[in-house]
Amino acid sequence: MDATWAADQLNEFARMIDRLSELEMRSRSDTEEERDDLDREVRRQEPIMRLAENAIRPGSGDYSSEYDEWRERWWNARNAALQAAGLYQYGEEARRRLRPDAPDLVADQFHPWVWEAARPFWESDNRTEAVWVAARAVNGRLQQKLGRHDLGETRLCRSAFSTNDPKPGEPRLRFAGDRTSDTWKSRQVGAENFGVGCFSGIRNPVAHESDLVLDEPVVLEQLAALSLLARWIDECVVEHVA
Repeated sequence: MDATWAADQLNEFARMIDRLSELEMRSRSDTEEERDDLDREVRRQEPIMRLAENAIRPGSGDYSSEYDEWRERWWNARNAALQAAGLYQYGEEARRRLRPDAPDLVADQFHPWVWEAARPFWESDNRTEAVWVAARAVNGRLQQKLGRHDLGETRLCRSAFSTNDPKPGEPRLRFAGDRTSDTWKSRQVGAENFGVGCFSGIRNPVAHESDLVLDEPVVLEQLAALSLLARWIDECVVEHVA
């Protein structure tokens, strides 16, 4: 539905009724022709305006037209038109402002590896590029921390967080805590799978699909995911083979 057109038509319809009311109150012979023409046009348009009103808010165009007085009859039509137009023009903002308060993602509180890389592209409205460079930055930090540049992102994550003992040339990232506990093992496995998911599900699409366009909320969610991965990488200690 072209709601903008509908709102414009409804506002114009209300203005026509205002003008018609003014002419009716004058009751002058020199305005009779204009009044009759306008009355016909209002009556011609009213069924369409009812359709528009009901499209914007079901039931708003179902006002009664059974009135004895001319003014009461058309004033109901005028009010229904203005209310429906107002719902379109201001309703979305009102719903947004009246929503219960909820926490927001604050981008400058993301991990510095992510936000420092993404910020120039975010500020230039290149949201998809912001995700790509943030993912590259996290991968670069992971490579730097482990001293490894021989594996792609997903394979490097699997190797880094693996619960297997380190091997020559294959250091591991380790969370703090009791390594015999199920919780510690869960964190390691979770970080491994999460890292693989970030690079496979976030980094790869933005890197390989040139026409990919992401909405702002999606970009923020993806940057938040990369920020969490960055915090885990930053938090862990590197364990080399004994």
